[in-house]
Amino acid sequence: MKNSLAVFWIIFSLTSCLDKNEASYAEKINAKRMFFESSFKGAESILNDSEKTYFKGLSYYKVDTAFLISAKISWNKNPKPVKLYTDSNDFGLHFPVVIFNFKIDTTSCKLIGYSTELQSVKKVFVPFYDRTNGDETYGGGRFMDVPLNNKEEAIIDFNLAYNPYCAYTKNYICPVPPLSNQLDIKIFAGEKRPLVEKHP
Repeated sequence: MKNSLAVFWIIFSLTSCLDKNEASYAEKINAKRMFFESSFKGAESILNDSEKTYFKGLSYYKVDTAFLISAKISWNKNPKPVKLYTDSNDFGLHFPVVIFNFKIDTTSCKLIGYSTELQSVKKVFVPFYDRTNGDETYGGGRFMDVPLNNKEEAIIDFNLAYNPYCAYTKNYICPVPPLSNQLDIKIFAGEKRPLVEKHP
């Protein structure tokens, strides 16, 4: 009995230490943000040398789990391709493969997720507008990449919403989210408008 208790307390102590050392949700999001911001300053930056002098860093809302949303998935069985620009400065055919239905507070919302393929879709591209655009966030809308871990439900994390590259450099064509992906609420999460919106 004593040996069993000793093993229990050892396991409990190790588990407690692991829990304390594990990064919190906010810490993980902030680490991703720091990594993304560092990409603007390195050799592989989307910015040229002149634009780097104007770049003052990225601006974000505070991480808020209220914008970590569980959404129901409706699959589009016969999606018709549409042309969408992406941050690769290229436009191609994207299929509106899924519709996300969810609520934020008491507001019912819908967003369409796009994919360049129809088979084994594991992640969708979600460009969207909300009522913060042009004020607190970039006027041309924001993007998200939403993983599809099962066929019925997905987690939409607005804390990971990001601006298109054209918000920072004139070398990229600005993507235009479809009007069907317009939310009639304010999303106080993710990336805010650029600290410097004028390009040299």
